[in-house]
Amino acid sequence: MPVSSSPKRKTNKRIKDLPMALRPREKLFSLGAKNLSDAELLAILLGTGRQGQNVVALSEAVLRQYPLDKLSSTPLTDLVRVSGLGKTKIARISAALELGERTFAPEAVAKVFLKSTSDVLHAIRDIAEKRQEYLIVLYLNARYELVRKEIVGVGSLNHMRITSKEIFAPALQTPCASIIVAHNHPSGDPTPSDDDISFTKVIQQAGEVMGVPLLDHVVIAKTGYFSFRDNKEGK
Repeated sequence: MPVSSSPKRKTNKRIKDLPMALRPREKLFSLGAKNLSDAELLAILLGTGRQGQNVVALSEAVLRQYPLDKLSSTPLTDLVRVSGLGKTKIARISAALELGERTFAPEAVAKVFLKSTSDVLHAIRDIAEKRQEYLIVLYLNARYELVRKEIVGVGSLNHMRITSKEIFAPALQTPCASIIVAHNHPSGDPTPSDDDISFTKVIQQAGEVMGVPLLDHVVIAKTGYFSFRDNKEGK
């Protein structure tokens, strides 16, 4: 009997009752962040556990349900349903993930040249498996170097109602020589819809007026992609 109940007592044990060497925050300062497990790092972000479950056990439970490589693409509405995660904890997770992306973005953007469709696909691979549609605009200089990458909207194109002004305003601020538009299809089918085709024509015409041509509109999905430039659709 005592043996079978031991794991439960360990799970329920409060962090402050653990030896100093086993507490996530103390381990971070003594060993460095790279030597902590994913659950221990997440535990530091969450700060506290819930009744009957310390913060490390809670973090392990969260990561079992949403592994680290999927966590950044998990909608906040899904995380809200996880027992033990309130809005404060979810906000900390979301903010930490966003800071991580922003930390590495400037260096990556400065060295990216988008001269082919495969280059574009590499630059937008992070939205291929998103559960919502993400509309991204890639702003290029005259050498086809990526100088800015913006998420312009989230949601289907016919619901976002993105205007040409929203697309080209950053182009004037940067400034840039041309743009590439990209969005994902959560359905897994990259075939462009009628809305996609109409949207492409509108942006292409606006680009000609602005003097900032639309080089391509790429639709990406789990099963593949569609390039308007490669297929000369809507031109």
